[in-house]
Amino acid sequence: AYTGFSIAADFWGRRLTNNVTINLDVGFKQLGDRILGQTSSSSSVVPIEIVQGQIAAVGNSQIDAIAAANLPGLRPVAGDYGALDVITSGYKLPTGEGVDTHIRVLDNDLSGNNAYLDANNANLKALGFTGFGDSADGSIEFSNQYKFDFNPGDGIASDSIDFISVAIHEIGHALGFVSGVDIYDILGAPKGPLAEDPDFALLNLNDYAVASVLDLYRYSDNPEGLGDGGVMLDWSVGGNPFFSIDGQNPYQAGYFSTGDYNGDANQASHWKDNMSGFASLGMMDPTVAYGQMGRVTSLDLAAFDAMGWNLDYDAYNSGRAFTTKEIYLAAVPEPATWAMLIAGFFATGGAIRRRRGAVFA
Repeated sequence: AYTGFSIAADFWGRRLTNNVTINLDVGFKQLGDRILGQTSSSSSVVPIEIVQGQIAAVGNSQIDAIAAANLPGLRPVAGDYGALDVITSGYKLPTGEGVDTHIRVLDNDLSGNNAYLDANNANLKALGFTGFGDSADGSIEFSNQYKFDFNPGDGIASDSIDFISVAIHEIGHALGFVSGVDIYDILGAPKGPLAEDPDFALLNLNDYAVASVLDLYRYSDNPEGLGDGGVMLDWSVGGNPFFSIDGQNPYQAGYFSTGDYNGDANQASHWKDNMSGFASLGMMDPTVAYGQMGRVTSLDLAAFDAMGWNLDYDAYNSGRAFTTKEIYLAAVPEPATWAMLIAGFFATGGAIRRRRGAVFA
């Protein structure tokens, strides 16, 4: 297992050129039904204004140039950082308590969720933030209830799951492919698991940092015509949100999942799940099937590029994809890298699911 994880980490190390060290704890345990792997990440609250400045500062690609030139506009706030306007899920009460995913509202009140992000520390490292020490940037757990194929070099056995695919996916979550929309979904009526919890049922998220760096590129066509009626940044549950680097158009047909509980039944921290018989949008698809070989697409890498990670090649409008077979055959980790990863591989107790019957988290 550690060899497979080493190969997955080696892939990210080859593709991403930022001079940073990412610390991950890794292990196996029994997970929930249909869950193959799940990731929890260390994060920090940071002003959107500073993050946007760093996106422009560290960018080195055509994707970065377009993204930096079209980041959401910020309105000045006296004595504080600038704040953006965004569509979010609404609230059950007129006074603003209790998330209700049936409602979408224009959130333009210049409060905490308009001005601050809850960003993964690994992503912040890529953007040039420092001071995180040697603590773990993320913890990845794989299910011990499924049969994994650790060698895609000869294909994936029909009764097994592509382990390297799951590992690349989960590392991707730790690196920043996450969405705060999942918070609205978990707390939101009618189906969120905390919607009726007395500690959360009347919570108002306006004073909290909720969104991620990736959420700065989460837009919709704004069918309700909120605000000026055009395409808008959209952090609401449900709908038809898409990844956009120009703030207007879907990039490479990159649509997002919309919520595990009140959306399309997949966590918002993923691409839209592909229909049966069609190719997935990329490795950050929410599901995987037995016998299915994973692939990292240029859409996957474009998202990481826009978030502040620098790539070893130009992903703009590229049709290049990396299958786990190619990744496996190309991997030659240095001994020091292997030692670091093995030391972090221990038994413990974002999720990926097996299609029709498991799930990335």
